[in-house]
Amino acid sequence: MVGRKTIFIIPGFKHHPKQRAYKTIAKILESEGYAPIPITIPWARASIFDGTEHFLKEYKKVNAKRKYILGFSFGAMIAFLASTRVSTKGLILCSLSPYFSEDAGSNILMRRLPSNKKRYYREFAHLLSATLAKKIKTEQILMLYGAKEEKSLIKRVTETFEQISSKDKFLIAIKETDHDIGSRRYLNKIHQIAKVLN
Repeated sequence: MVGRKTIFIIPGFKHHPKQRAYKTIAKILESEGYAPIPITIPWARASIFDGTEHFLKEYKKVNAKRKYILGFSFGAMIAFLASTRVSTKGLILCSLSPYFSEDAGSNILMRRLPSNKKRYYREFAHLLSATLAKKIKTEQILMLYGAKEEKSLIKRVTETFEQISSKDKFLIAIKETDHDIGSRRYLNKIHQIAKVLN
């Protein structure tokens, strides 16, 4: 694995890497020469910070020169946080959740959080996207989102993209697509970018 392109896949909230969408993503990435490493986040007891620490432990176990991270939704938040602490070759943020400090109060998605997510509120107050974006230690950043997703999510993705100082960054809107990484259009776009990652 040392010489191969290794990519970590972090699923969304309460998602599991054995679900069809993530298994398909792993197959797509493998077909393009990557060694996919699906990450199981213990969502039932993990906060965003706990989930990030859990991921970083798994990340540091792998000895590879070319490491990439792909995360979806809450998993993209974990990937985003982790990328401020470890150097990566590439970062793929899929539908980054709009649950940062800047989003509190005005975010309809935040107000709709089910009770099992309410505990995250305390953490969101400490997640300032503008500050974190400047700390990313990644060579290439790709940010994907569905053009039919909630406006607050699209706003968070586009604002965070602008806050990232790297010149090697790409913002990709996926036409006719909602918050579903398993949709055909989303999977096709992931396949397209896998072919061109540095």
